[in-house]
Amino acid sequence: MAGRFFGPKENIMPQKIGFLGAGRMASAMISRLLEQGYPVKVWNRSAAKIEPLVAKGAIACATPAEAASDVDAVLSFMADDIASETVWLGENGALGAMTPGALAIECSTLSHGFVLELSGKIMTAGCLYIDAPVTAVPAQVAAGETMFLIGAADAVLKQARPIMEAVANRIVHFGPIGSGTIYKLMNNLLGAVHIAAAAELVAVAQKAGLDGDLVADAFANGAVASRAGVMTIPGMISGNHNEGIHFTTALRAKDAGYAMWLADELGLDLPVGRSATEMFDRAIEAGLGDLAQSAVLETIRGR
Repeated sequence: MAGRFFGPKENIMPQKIGFLGAGRMASAMISRLLEQGYPVKVWNRSAAKIEPLVAKGAIACATPAEAASDVDAVLSFMADDIASETVWLGENGALGAMTPGALAIECSTLSHGFVLELSGKIMTAGCLYIDAPVTAVPAQVAAGETMFLIGAADAVLKQARPIMEAVANRIVHFGPIGSGTIYKLMNNLLGAVHIAAAAELVAVAQKAGLDGDLVADAFANGAVASRAGVMTIPGMISGNHNEGIHFTTALRAKDAGYAMWLADELGLDLPVGRSATEMFDRAIEAGLGDLAQSAVLETIRGR
């Protein structure tokens, strides 16, 4: 039911899973599924990233189609619309190999318009689509503390529940396909706003000569603390944007851009979100895309 929160239940016989992608979030989820006894086949563009998962029991696949063949559900964690379209619909794509009635669980953060387009093609082919972006960091995913943000029909979600409950401590069903993505995009735009504002705090504090450790502690324990700010301010203060990367500047910029597309679809002007998006876009133009989100601070410093 839309708006309900679901807690864990005991799993039934494990469904066979195909997984598209082996990045930070995907690898954490695959590891968790393997620990929970699920058989998992994995494809990733860079085969080397699959090797640690194979050591844990996953089966490496040469193409998305191979990963999607003879499984009950295919999960995808891709960087953007283009990558998602390629792995589902491209040459040797997953959809062409899927069994009718199988689940297509798209966990990537994609644009709203593309989710509606992709889901239509997958359902026309006789498979079931779940709009299932997540909110968590890799360590939470590995610990079974994923939160799924769902857009799907009730019956389809019911079929996917055992898989999701193996990796999640919360499943929030917002409504039909597309609604999970709507929340995820605005959630990630809010994160961009928090991080951009935190960068302004740090820039002013450092310019004025305040002690960085005191600034970080005061923020983390103050009334306006946010998880996004708490996670990124230490990197801003140290200037180290290369270690402990949970989410890159490029991915934040992409998600914020997709959120602004959604606002355009709805005929809404989001001035605060637009400003934060522009700040991240400047970071990309400055060559900071592969660094941690804390690197957005450098757009204020002018580096």
